[in-house]
Amino acid sequence: MEARLEKIEHSEAYIAVEVDAQRVEEGLQQAYHKVVKEVSLPGFRKGRVPRQLLEARFGPEILYQDAIEFIVPLAYEQAVKELEITPIAQPSLEVGEMQSGQAFTFQARIPIKPEVVLGEMEGLEISVPVMEVTDEDVERKIDEMRARYAELVVKAEDEPAVNGDTVFHDFEGFVDGVPFEGGKAENYPLELGSNTFIPGYEEQVVGVKTGEEKDVTVTFPESYQSEELAGKEAVFKIKVNKIETKKPRELDAMFVQEVSEFETVDELIEGIRKNLTGQMEARRRDIMRQEVIKEALKRCEMEIAEAVVKEHAEFMLKQLEYRMASQGMELQQYMQYTGGSIEQLLESLYPEAENKVRSDFFLEKLVEEKGIEVSDEEINKHIEDVAQNTGLSIEDAREQLQEMMAAVTMQLKIDKAIDYLIEKAVVTEKQAEAENEAPAADSAIE
Repeated sequence: MEARLEKIEHSEAYIAVEVDAQRVEEGLQQAYHKVVKEVSLPGFRKGRVPRQLLEARFGPEILYQDAIEFIVPLAYEQAVKELEITPIAQPSLEVGEMQSGQAFTFQARIPIKPEVVLGEMEGLEISVPVMEVTDEDVERKIDEMRARYAELVVKAEDEPAVNGDTVFHDFEGFVDGVPFEGGKAENYPLELGSNTFIPGYEEQVVGVKTGEEKDVTVTFPESYQSEELAGKEAVFKIKVNKIETKKPRELDAMFVQEVSEFETVDELIEGIRKNLTGQMEARRRDIMRQEVIKEALKRCEMEIAEAVVKEHAEFMLKQLEYRMASQGMELQQYMQYTGGSIEQLLESLYPEAENKVRSDFFLEKLVEEKGIEVSDEEINKHIEDVAQNTGLSIEDAREQLQEMMAAVTMQLKIDKAIDYLIEKAVVTEKQAEAENEAPAADSAIE
């Protein structure tokens, strides 16, 4: 086999590989052993047809595709090793024609690590929103807690249903006056405002009273999963059996002790404020990290192979699919609801994927150029933090991280590199465009 590097351009290496006739013959022989298992001819049992007769009957081309699948991966692997090329994504291959008894050639376009040229990394100008925890933030969290642990109370017959109430009702749906399959239920509990029914349904149920009967008219979305109902107008005849509303709990010591680690209302309030402050500081830090990387990338030069972005976008799509599966929904089902295609969804992920790979290559270069290292003490501190956050012993946490210690060490270096950028940056504060909402404080009280 002979391999040669033709050029490196736009973070891609172009190579040409020639496989000698002997290896081609070895590939054809392997292909024959695979193909012959499915072939039978008069006078021969299945799998026993001689190769010469097989090629005479079907033509030697019957072996070529399988032979290529045997030859190319091994030849490619050997070529990149000989040429000292490190691929970072799957190559694009152009395969030549195969002929028995002749050498075989193919070309590969291989994504490689880009050359990153850093600009001036000191004095990056970033702005972050002003963040502070207000009394209103604390009150809102307390109200959320009281609502979360609210008691369910049956409404009086003359009280209308409002958003947040649960309406227990019978319903039956009709299209053109004919009931349709799956459109009937008895005493079905529907929380108004949950947006779990057909668009427009819940809005028309708001205001009903116990014992009331009503017709609800809706139109099924064009992308509805049932083709028989998609885009059709339907009338649901409903009867309200019961309406339950949530009565928030009283804010007193008994409630505080039941739902939190605190003893008094004042302790709860202080705990929430402290937790919100910590989360806001972490959020502000995260914004600073994002902004400083974004500004730093503007001063960098690098070319990213399209295949690298595509591969990361596919990885993101796979992660999305896993998350949906954990929630009981298939990706294909989600696409039916949204009316889009998987190809469109994948394409929409490209900008985020490109930004991620550019950031990764930039930060690796910054670590290298600044000579950033981490000490044993810093690694041990990270292991202790992991142990504390996961409930593991330090020994168990160390053992679990052992196989990925190189990645852990690199991430710690990257974190220090980002800290360096922030330390050298010019940071200004700005008022948030929208009303600042404090993050959830559940971890401080439950």
